[in-house]
Amino acid sequence: MEITRSIKLDHEWEAVSTILSDPEFVIPRLFPPVKSITVNGSSFRGSGKYAMRDFEISGTVFKGTEIRYVFQVKSGGIGTGRLTFAPRDDELILKFEYEGVFKRVFSLTARDRWIGGFLEKLNEEIRLERIRRKI
Repeated sequence: MEITRSIKLDHEWEAVSTILSDPEFVIPRLFPPVKSITVNGSSFRGSGKYAMRDFEISGTVFKGTEIRYVFQVKSGGIGTGRLTFAPRDDELILKFEYEGVFKRVFSLTARDRWIGGFLEKLNEEIRLERIRRKI
């Protein structure tokens, strides 16, 4: 499954990339079922409950000209995914790729509710986070 969406940014890329490279900011907002998350350097680990099943999510964040999250979801089986944020002019391109456990359910929910909701609120969330972090 692959989903690509874009949004016009109201902020400069440097501030946006600082915030979007933080799993504590991105993961719970993009995947609302994640209820706890811990970060250790560029690695993260979280857990939650979705479709009446407990799951764990873990991965690594890579930051360069774009921000890439490579992650696994474990719940009976294993799913692997990649989330990429890339700048293009005054836009942010979000690309979500996923295969494995929860694939069918994620494809229905992620496309509209999770990714759409995340992007719809993103500029305001970044504004508030910049104020909180004084960026």
